Amino acid sequence: MDQTDKHLPATDNVEKRYFLLLDPEGCLQQCRQKLQNTAWRCVPVDNAAQALQAIHKYNIQVAVATINTSNQHFLANEIDTIHQQFPCIYWLGISDTPLNKDNSWLLSANFVDYYHLPVDWCRVINAIGHAWGMAQLCPTIPALSSKNPVIPDIQGDHPILQALRRNLQKFGAADETVLLSGETGSGKGLCAKWLHQLSKRSDGPFISVNCGALPSGIIHSTLFGHEKGAFTGADKRYIGQIEQANGGTLFLDEIADLPLDLQVHLLHFLDDHTIMRIGSNTPLKVDCRLLFASHQDLESAVDEGRFREDLFHRLNVLRLHVPSLREYRSDIMLLAQQLLDDCLGADKNMVFSDDAVKAICSYSWPGNVRELRNRIHRAVVLTDNKIIQAQALGLSANTIVESCEALNLQRAKLDADLLLKAVTENNNNISAAARQLNISRTTFYRLIKKCNIQL
Repeated sequence: MDQTDKHLPATDNVEKRYFLLLDPEGCLQQCRQKLQNTAWRCVPVDNAAQALQAIHKYNIQVAVATINTSNQHFLANEIDTIHQQFPCIYWLGISDTPLNKDNSWLLSANFVDYYHLPVDWCRVINAIGHAWGMAQLCPTIPALSSKNPVIPDIQGDHPILQALRRNLQKFGAADETVLLSGETGSGKGLCAKWLHQLSKRSDGPFISVNCGALPSGIIHSTLFGHEKGAFTGADKRYIGQIEQANGGTLFLDEIADLPLDLQVHLLHFLDDHTIMRIGSNTPLKVDCRLLFASHQDLESAVDEGRFREDLFHRLNVLRLHVPSLREYRSDIMLLAQQLLDDCLGADKNMVFSDDAVKAICSYSWPGNVRELRNRIHRAVVLTDNKIIQAQALGLSANTIVESCEALNLQRAKLDADLLLKAVTENNNNISAAARQLNISRTTFYRLIKKCNIQL
């Protein structure tokens, strides 16, 4: 027995409490043995997906993560995923070597205490106990519990918002693939989270991946995972995002940016829910719900050969349109007030001036809710008194909407002129006109309809 072991508190008659050990590389296999005669029971996991299941099963409130200089980015992603579901867990870190100011960036963001090997297990146990006591003071979040159903917090009575609420409730209860469409910044990601929280998988992980933000060289490994040694630089096994979503929901945003070769792999997964990590010949069954989103017109992407038609039909099971702000302009001030209240917190003592209200209601909001939120945050910082002016929002009280509508009309006229010119030059041969413009016949006919052209 180590010298530190003989001082560990023996607790034969004390109720066991569980803590999580996030140890992807198996560095602390001795941990369970060290703590077997204490009041603590260790639950080891390799990744966030396993952690979420364990936290829910054992009501875990304290977690320990093993840190080394090469796995901090992986740990940051895993802890962030866990934090989205269980924000009140207290984290302690144990590293294989001492960390310094150059390689300890992860600690200040996530951990309440830190040790390096070899550790004094008495001190670790005391720290776990202290963290557990602090966790008792942290309130739980009812929205994350399946016993307290989530109600989408959508402000406004506009018919299009009422339809969105109804569809979120219906689609959330169904365990089917959903395709979310809508402009950039309209709230597709938030709706995806609501769909997850409204589903029977709400206690499982919610994994979100922006396909457009991943470099093409790593997107396959990111989604499907890889084995150690599968390629140069693969110095350890990586559990892909699809596998991390096991038992929960996988949200693939900007799906139109997924390369064609990976679209084939995704189609196979949708058919049989089986994946293989890069470098492995062993198929793995993954039970997760798929949600997709894109601000692009996927039908046009199919016509142009940028997106597989069979994949489009496979993921387009349920279609949820997330409206732009322009589609419910009459309720925009309700949303603006909610965003202002959220920004101010308890200090809700700012109001919009008349010119600010006029500017908000007139502006076309190309960035939608995201742009509205950012402009309100900007205004709160710039406003010295209690009244927010249009200038602080970076807007003018002039008839902005009229100029934007005029611009849209001008664009439509240019499109119509271009289409008519191609038709005339090709003697009314639609196929030849479409080839001249380098678009498909289907896209050509869709543009003709959009521009109200009579041929």
